[in-house]
Amino acid sequence: MADSQYDVIVVGAGLSGLQAAYDIQQAGLSCIVVEARDRVGGKTWSVPLANGKGNVDIGAAWINDTNQSHVYALTKRFGIELLEQNVDGDCIFQDRDGSTHAFPYGTSPKFSEAHVTDLERIRDVIHDLSVAYGSKASSTENYDQMSLEQFAISKGASERTVDMVRVWSRVMVGIEAKDMSAQFFIEYTGKGGGLKQLRSDQKHGGQYLRFRKGTQQMAIGLAALLKPKTVHLSTPVVSIADSGNSVTVTASTGEIFTSTKVILSIPTPLYKDIAISPPLTGTKATVTSSTIHGYYSKMILCYDTPWWTKPTPTSPKSCGLAISYQSPAAVIRDTSVLADDHYCLTCFVGGAPGLAWSKLPQHERRAQVLAQVSNIFGNKEDVYKPVEIFEQEWSKEQYSKGAPCPVMGPGVLTSVGGSSALREVVGNLHFVGTETSEVWSGYMEGAVRSGVRGAEEVVKSLKGEVIRAKL
Repeated sequence: MADSQYDVIVVGAGLSGLQAAYDIQQAGLSCIVVEARDRVGGKTWSVPLANGKGNVDIGAAWINDTNQSHVYALTKRFGIELLEQNVDGDCIFQDRDGSTHAFPYGTSPKFSEAHVTDLERIRDVIHDLSVAYGSKASSTENYDQMSLEQFAISKGASERTVDMVRVWSRVMVGIEAKDMSAQFFIEYTGKGGGLKQLRSDQKHGGQYLRFRKGTQQMAIGLAALLKPKTVHLSTPVVSIADSGNSVTVTASTGEIFTSTKVILSIPTPLYKDIAISPPLTGTKATVTSSTIHGYYSKMILCYDTPWWTKPTPTSPKSCGLAISYQSPAAVIRDTSVLADDHYCLTCFVGGAPGLAWSKLPQHERRAQVLAQVSNIFGNKEDVYKPVEIFEQEWSKEQYSKGAPCPVMGPGVLTSVGGSSALREVVGNLHFVGTETSEVWSGYMEGAVRSGVRGAEEVVKSLKGEVIRAKL
């Protein structure tokens, strides 16, 4: 027997699910959110430092205030303080052999002229194709049958340029370039305005603004706007049964809920962890079984001082950005909050090197990252004196199993008829999540937009009209 009856049940209390629930309640429908974790936020997770000097984001961390209008509106609504990403100083590149050199932010590493030309040519080819997809240009060729690595090679990329493409793939989606569809990557970057904008730290880019006290503030704020007892934490859903007239949702706690509609707000590859009846079939089944999460981890090193900004023999000042062809970290960023006197380097570990690294004991994982950071920044003392280290392996997190969002290998997009299959409604089940968004997919903006879309679908179905909520 069901404990309660609702118009809509949302499964998952990340940004997508909470935004959907807010919009649904604002439209006058009854709605609850069931969440497996003991917290809201999904892959936005802000953890406090032991010394009390603020929080670190071990999940999603960046937005901008122009073309990411939905998340920016949430920051304004909740009075969240934002910080510009530090780009003041040189970047550092670490080559395959471990050698390093500094180069000005906004330029390419100091490769040979031929290599720089080749790298920028391949970058521009991918960027132009991604922009064409974003503008819905119908003449763009489809590259779904080849991997991103194969695509770069087919365009004449040198081995050193292919190395950089591999870095992009590992850092942006946690997948090896040889395992991801070239068309998927083109579309993914196109949804963020193109490869250059997606990778940019400038005004309209994907990494322009950070949160002084953490991105999880948005989820906490949205949850607080919902009616009392809307969010049920520590309530993992084990089955969803759609009878046609109603949907029964059962949790591992033994609780049973019924509703007219259900919105699934969990990563697509996790659908198979829930017993859904009738079973998903056709393109939806293919999407569920064929989208994959890569290996993605953050290791955040926290210090009393920003020692990496000190002058060195090769650079008068570093902005804390490093790119590496070695492992384990492919990219390192300065994620300090100067106003709170806490100084951090966030190391991104992804793809095959990250997976191999993840199998080591924790002390060895930390030792490898510290040694790499020491080599990159040319510091043998301060680097080994962190006040705290945070490590988040999203692939080992039970209710994520990877980050930042699901990816498709070669041929999958074509087999399911395009990314719209991710949004396809099945009976009374609706599907949201950042990977389903046509704008800033894989980012917090995409998550919030998908929640808005999911709410509009169920409100229109139940009330015969679209009622848009305003924050």
